[in-house]
Amino acid sequence: MKYIFSPHGEHALIDFIDNQTLLAFDFDGTLAPIVPRPEDACAPTSMGRAMTHLTEVATVAVITGRAISDVRARLNFEPKYIVGNHGAEGIPGLTDKTGDSAEIAVWERQILAAWHTLPQGVKMENKQHSLSLHYRMTSNRDEAKLALHALLNQLQPSPRIIGGKCVVNLLPENSNDKFDALLALQRTERSSKALFVGDDETDEVVFRKALPDWLTIRVGQKDNSAASFYLNSQSEMALLVQRIDRLIRAHK
Repeated sequence: MKYIFSPHGEHALIDFIDNQTLLAFDFDGTLAPIVPRPEDACAPTSMGRAMTHLTEVATVAVITGRAISDVRARLNFEPKYIVGNHGAEGIPGLTDKTGDSAEIAVWERQILAAWHTLPQGVKMENKQHSLSLHYRMTSNRDEAKLALHALLNQLQPSPRIIGGKCVVNLLPENSNDKFDALLALQRTERSSKALFVGDDETDEVVFRKALPDWLTIRVGQKDNSAASFYLNSQSEMALLVQRIDRLIRAHK
């Protein structure tokens, strides 16, 4: 990965960004900083202003692990598209995986039956199309992660497990993912190029499978990430959005 605000990164942005580029962003850790309690997450006012300005000249999408109903009010701006539950809801032209809710409910019952095996501070979140187990508030996160995976490996039917920052996400094996979402949005918009910015393991599926006409940026440098570029931290996101905005307006 190369730093996006380096000379190399600046040249990549100049060559790539124009008014035909679809712009897609993760929410937690990308548009909004990571907070101790997920229910407190919100895009900062400065980010909301920058993104509102960007939506005036570009096609913007938010692709998140949260449910659409949860994330919409946290954005402080109105993107053209919101895709939720890691791609399970809100993809144009694809049916939401409504049948998955029964599978989620089965896992929820199994986890609750074994809840006594998990350390205090674990929180479960049923998002209908996916299930998340948060362990940021536990006293020993490594221990909590091991206990969670020991339990989740016993679930039937076996879920698709995607890690994150102090969270484990469970999805049905046939669920759409963020890569499917971005590909569908690009086809719907007939965009010649797509940019995606994310920050953790839930976004690596996009980074790993990115097409030649995609530009990928990770919030936070990570040696084994498949993203092409990185930001040092979430605090640089507003600067990136403003730079993209200026480049697009230059093409108008």
